[in-house]
Amino acid sequence: MGAFCMLENCCSLLRLQTDYIDLYQLHWPDRYVPMFGETDYDPVRQYSPVSFDEQLDALGTAVDAGKIRFIGVSNETPYGVMKFLQAAENNPSYPRIATVQNSYNLLCRNFDSGLGECCHLERVRLLAYSPLAMGLLSGKYMLPDGGGDDARLNLFKGRYSEGESRYNLSKPTIREATKAYVSIAERYGIHPVSLAIGFVLRHPLVSSAIFGATKLWQLEEVVNACDIKLSSEIIADIDEVHSRFPNPCS
Repeated sequence: MGAFCMLENCCSLLRLQTDYIDLYQLHWPDRYVPMFGETDYDPVRQYSPVSFDEQLDALGTAVDAGKIRFIGVSNETPYGVMKFLQAAENNPSYPRIATVQNSYNLLCRNFDSGLGECCHLERVRLLAYSPLAMGLLSGKYMLPDGGGDDARLNLFKGRYSEGESRYNLSKPTIREATKAYVSIAERYGIHPVSLAIGFVLRHPLVSSAIFGATKLWQLEEVVNACDIKLSSEIIADIDEVHSRFPNPCS
């Protein structure tokens, strides 16, 4: 029961000072899948994983004990989501996944290609992480100072290998797409953060956008963006850029 041991060790309710966890997300698949900028599946890299049944059995034990209320998955594929749902359908004692936490932003809309259909028809909601594409969509890395020394990709350069590979402005398509989205925001007189957050939150399957902030003004910027309603004209301009640069940060 390795999955249950992981749950006990990493999520001590005593340490968290809570009686239960509302939503517990598995961080990534316990099997090989292309992630964090990889796009091609390589069968040779597959290994013997912990089965979907064993994972749900362990999580179900925690749910039955009142330690967890709902469960979700992260960085998943349509195959993985459907296998979790199939296992829960075949065994009523297993909990059913309620959410999938995957990257979703203007530069990475892969969710819409396959997972969108799964989540819509199976009533699974998206928790969208990296709505600002690790800060690229704020426009700060396009400034003359490159975002400043305290910007995350500068301050921790070399420590986010997966993210730096995926969200890399030295790649022409990523740079041009980012410039185009920032230009749309400027054209309509809104902040690039508002454009990026507004786009994510308007998605009918998104329940929440997960973001990071190191300064109070950044938090205020994102919170203010939650009230932005993007017009049909703005969405048309966004879709035009997407047609020229489809998912450069896949």
